[in-house]
Amino acid sequence: MRSDSLRRRLTWLIIAVQVVVLIPLGAISYHRERQEMIKLLDGRLAQAGRTLGTLIAYGHRDYTDNDAKRALELATDAQRGTVVVAVHPRNYEPEVGFQAYDPRGTLIAATANLADLPPPGRGEHGFSDIEHNGSQWRLFTLTNRFNLTIRIGERAENRYDITQGLILEHALPLLIGLPLLAILAGLAVKQGLRPLDALTQVLAERAPRSRKPVSIQRSPDEIKPLIVTLNQQLERLEDALEREHRFAGDVAHELRTPLAATLIHLESALIAEDTSETKLMLEKARRSLGRLGRRIEQILAIARLEAGAAVEQRIPIDLVTLATEVVEELAPIIAEKDISLSLSHDEPSIDVAGHEVALTAMFRNLLENALRYTPERSRVDIAVRRLGTQAVVDVCDDGPGIPPDRRNAAFHRFQRGVDTKEPGYGLGLSIVQRAVELHEGTIELLEAPSGQGLLVRIRLDALAAPAIDADR
Repeated sequence: MRSDSLRRRLTWLIIAVQVVVLIPLGAISYHRERQEMIKLLDGRLAQAGRTLGTLIAYGHRDYTDNDAKRALELATDAQRGTVVVAVHPRNYEPEVGFQAYDPRGTLIAATANLADLPPPGRGEHGFSDIEHNGSQWRLFTLTNRFNLTIRIGERAENRYDITQGLILEHALPLLIGLPLLAILAGLAVKQGLRPLDALTQVLAERAPRSRKPVSIQRSPDEIKPLIVTLNQQLERLEDALEREHRFAGDVAHELRTPLAATLIHLESALIAEDTSETKLMLEKARRSLGRLGRRIEQILAIARLEAGAAVEQRIPIDLVTLATEVVEELAPIIAEKDISLSLSHDEPSIDVAGHEVALTAMFRNLLENALRYTPERSRVDIAVRRLGTQAVVDVCDDGPGIPPDRRNAAFHRFQRGVDTKEPGYGLGLSIVQRAVELHEGTIELLEAPSGQGLLVRIRLDALAAPAIDADR
């Protein structure tokens, strides 16, 4: 199974960077030193050839004297091996040889290792590489001012030994250093990732349902954004868990009674002997199911409001248009109760940045509450206006109202007025309040201006009004 370890990945990346950088640098350094070594050895070989030619010219001027020629050959043979190349940390004693030709092309001096080498051709000067007696030689040929042709050579094996030394000198630090660097890189990465280990330990020890944020005080700058985002996600998760817990409790508490009532009505209908009694029980069961459906709808509306704000983006929403759509939606109920409803606004459109689902639920529950508690042939007034930088929504009805000492409790779930006889579950104002909170607004329960009824006032932050063209 493949393991995606951040520590292992960083370690291998660091090792790869070291290999990519150090090996080419070592190769370049070796190549440059080798070139310098070749130039140095070639220069030494050329200098030795010029020096040898001068010594021969001044040491023996009569090239036809056989005795002197033999003495010169013996002298040059004795000088063989006196050239020493010292390369730290080992000393290399190269094998060299030479030939000397007079102006007539006669060999007048040579070492034993190059004595049988054919004479140089016409125009042969400078450096050349040849194979002689199974060995590679580096030769340098010159004609000095005494018209002596000097050919001096060095076996290439000596240079190969020096090259091998250079390779070892450059490769050994890499062979030893790279594994050591890999170990040190692994330790450095492990030390560098200790803040992540500490964060893992903190999260592992975190108590369930805890809302305490993870501290970012001693955290590296690179991890602080991660911890901030993690705290936000943990907060959202705790909110979601709390919503789920609350929703489950609401459903368990509120659906038990209507379900039991529906089952009782259905059982009564099954055992009823009279057809009219059966129809009556079935009608009661239908009404119970209708109330159950409304209760489920309201509970789901609260859950959607609480969960939707975390994922939906706010968009400009026209409150005037939204209120008009809700009034049209509830028109059958308004007509059934013969309610006189008015919708007024001081501007054609008043926009806020918000969630359409939440604001629609807010208007719908405000109007449904007003219609439910307002007597037939009464009045409900809705006003949407701009007040400075705020959008103000007023919903006023002629119902019984809410006493001042019970207005705060009216926003709690499943809380209803003690004297009310209208069907309901105390969820309407709770939904409205939650929608207002999602938009950082305020809600007030006031006495109606007429002294009879309830005035619900909501304030939300309004978007700037569109500019009006003065030329129109």
